[in-house]
Amino acid sequence: MLFMKNVNRKIKIVISYILTILIILMIAVFLYFLYFINKDVSIKFIGTIAIILLVSIWLLFEQERRKKNKKTYVKSTIKRFILITSEGERDMEWHCEGVNSFLIGKKAGDQEVDIDLSDTKYSEYVSNEHAVLNYSGGYWYIEDLNSANGVGVKKKGEEYALRLKPMVSYKLDEWDIIYISKAKILVR
Repeated sequence: MLFMKNVNRKIKIVISYILTILIILMIAVFLYFLYFINKDVSIKFIGTIAIILLVSIWLLFEQERRKKNKKTYVKSTIKRFILITSEGERDMEWHCEGVNSFLIGKKAGDQEVDIDLSDTKYSEYVSNEHAVLNYSGGYWYIEDLNSANGVGVKKKGEEYALRLKPMVSYKLDEWDIIYISKAKILVR
């Protein structure tokens, strides 16, 4: 089915190119007749005005078509990720405005991570490169980087956390809770 959609799309593109070339050729023939074969100045003047009007109308339609086809991205409502202690208190916070990615894990030697969980209560269960948060198209996604103890996400209103499959992106929403081993990160 996807193959047929791609074929139909390619056929539409080819047809639009052919139509564009034909229109350009017709305009060229019209211009040749208007300026080189025709001797009447009034017809040249009216033809020139008609060409200007047609090109203006075409540009307006083309501008509207491009506006319609332009992808619009939703700005994320998520502003920060908050590490929550086992008592439910706010421990650390990472602001995400203007950031496209966060690497979650533990600092090891000269390897840096963006969300460092080295000092958390259960840090021995956190991999050096445990998970990654990526911003794309107005949304935040999390991906387990094949960590030893996994990543879970508890959606707002759900009773249990979903354990994520490694190397698969999952969309995050406000008020979700990310579990990196036993560490809890609130999406806010």
